[in-house]
Amino acid sequence: MRIVLVVVALLFVPGGSPAPGKAFTIADAGTATGLVPGGTVTRAVRVTNPDNQAIKVTRLDTAVGRPSPQCPAGAVTADPLAAPVVVAKNAHADVALTVRMAASAPNACKNLTFPLTYSGTAIKP
Repeated sequence: MRIVLVVVALLFVPGGSPAPGKAFTIADAGTATGLVPGGTVTRAVRVTNPDNQAIKVTRLDTAVGRPSPQCPAGAVTADPLAAPVVVAKNAHADVALTVRMAASAPNACKNLTFPLTYSGTAIKP
């Protein structure tokens, strides 16, 4: 599985109000290969904080797209962020996500490129 998508997520401050101009990016950090029906791989993503203050990423989700007409998007799932991650000011942190392919997935899904879209939420630590 090889993915190349980037999503920008808003930085939220306590109370739920978006902080204007505060954002972080979530992008792939390498590739994950060898995902087969019933298999699990680790997917590294990089969270980049371009701001002059640290952030604490509290939620990181992955939406999986459909790679081909023969393979449903639901064949693959990605676990959400296991624990909050603090990213220093003007820095990045690599986070490991677990990606699974259902044992019931058709063989047509084996070793395909699944489009992944990331989203997340962060607060001031």
